[in-house]
Amino acid sequence: MALDRVDGLDRRRVLGMLAGVGAAGLTGGLSACTATPGTEAPKSTVRLGLLVPATGANKAIGADLEKGFRLYLDMNGGKMSGHLIDLVVEDEGDTIASGTAALKALHEKNVAAITGVANPDLLPSIRDAIEKSQIPLLAAHGSSADMSSAVYIWRTAFINNEPGRAVGLHLKSRPGGKKVGLIGLQDNFTKDVMAGLEKEHSNVTDPVWIAATTKPDQANLRPKIDELLQLSPDVIFCSLPTSYIVPFLQALRAAGGKQDVFAPGLVSETLPADQFKAAEGLYTATQYSSDLNNPSNRAFSAQFQSRHQGSPTSFAVAAYDAAAVLDGAIALCGDDSISPLRINQEIPNVGQVISPRGNWQFNQGRSPQQKWYLRQIRPDGPIWSNVLIGDLATLG
Repeated sequence: MALDRVDGLDRRRVLGMLAGVGAAGLTGGLSACTATPGTEAPKSTVRLGLLVPATGANKAIGADLEKGFRLYLDMNGGKMSGHLIDLVVEDEGDTIASGTAALKALHEKNVAAITGVANPDLLPSIRDAIEKSQIPLLAAHGSSADMSSAVYIWRTAFINNEPGRAVGLHLKSRPGGKKVGLIGLQDNFTKDVMAGLEKEHSNVTDPVWIAATTKPDQANLRPKIDELLQLSPDVIFCSLPTSYIVPFLQALRAAGGKQDVFAPGLVSETLPADQFKAAEGLYTATQYSSDLNNPSNRAFSAQFQSRHQGSPTSFAVAAYDAAAVLDGAIALCGDDSISPLRINQEIPNVGQVISPRGNWQFNQGRSPQQKWYLRQIRPDGPIWSNVLIGDLATLG
């Protein structure tokens, strides 16, 4: 993409400053770069929407999305490109109906753009409403590849099949053509992620499906684990909710399963710290790790931990980056022409985002072209943690 100029500054340089490097010293965002003392008139307030669950199964994801977005605002004085941000938050809830109602409420409040969506099944259901409204939505969680033709939907997290593709490429590079045993809930995300793995590594078993339950335990999971082990897999790929992962691993070991276990990164993102030891050895594929060593992540992670007394997650980073993208788009709009349509037109011109996860940019399908990483749950000094092992692939 061509490098535009913003008030005499290279746009990528401006966005890099905004997205994290020395962010604490850049309070006020682009206005600090363009202000002329005594001459700059106050800029208009921009209203943005945040669609996240405050209740239900995805509540923890919603909390991290909100933390990430608000952290970006805090680190930039509550502004984007000198414009004060009026942030309107609506509860996505736990169902398609509640999420659709929350989106409608944001549209009725005349927001210029929306970020969020924790339920991966919600986005396809609200696609038509988003396109009809012509108000851009930056989805900050996984989503189906089928959304690529939507003009007003952008993804700042990942496509659902990519964690599987990253693991598949990794296993394909191992000698011996390892057979992968597939197990998980029979939901849309799991189907997408397993299809991604099989796309890159075809030596897989038929999936073993686990029934959804409110109280997963070893007794409930053991029959399905026995069924999986009868297929003689060399390694196992599981796609399960966070609450399932510890009883699953315990039941697997109790059944004599000693295989390496891989999973999408979101499986362990909201795992409570006191459960990490019980999940020892789990490998996950993710687009972010809190121990990445780059200037943007050091600044972001330090600020996040000081506010929330915990390591940031990939959910927080995706929302933080969505804020950076909107900041860049607002800067390119100019002071007097900020509208949903103009923001949507300028998003593809933002270019490379200098992110805690590593630099990335949107591809033609409006999702990130980004690096994927391999982590493993194991001791990191005296603390059990998701420890970064290395790079997996660049996808997108």
